[in-house]
Amino acid sequence: MPGSLQFGRIVWAEMADANGIPKLPPAVIVTPSDRITPAAPLDIIAVTSRVPEPLPDDHVLLPWHAQGHPRTGLNRKCAAVCTWVARICDTDIRDIAGVVPGAVMLESLSKVTALRSPPSDPPAEAGGQSPGGSSI
Repeated sequence: MPGSLQFGRIVWAEMADANGIPKLPPAVIVTPSDRITPAAPLDIIAVTSRVPEPLPDDHVLLPWHAQGHPRTGLNRKCAAVCTWVARICDTDIRDIAGVVPGAVMLESLSKVTALRSPPSDPPAEAGGQSPGGSSI
């Protein structure tokens, strides 16, 4: 199976949910293809078919069609959850599907990066005070 694994591939993988309960959700591989080897772990973004309205900021809709999307293979409305990032081994993968289109992958990765980045310190206010309130 490692030969068919690539960046953007949709897989069904065994992983723990937010409560630590083992699940078998679909997920999208975000590890660059050139770093995928049988010995290396894979970084993934979990996918959910419970898509709330309005769509939360940490979700990205994935292309789907009732008879199976020609590129992704998804047959129901679902979204990548960019705050549900996990690391798995290729042995955790139970099945594979299609590939997420490039534009959707870029949107997903930008959200993962933005949501995982620590907040920056606020700029020092004019007047020579540091953010903690003491004079510089």
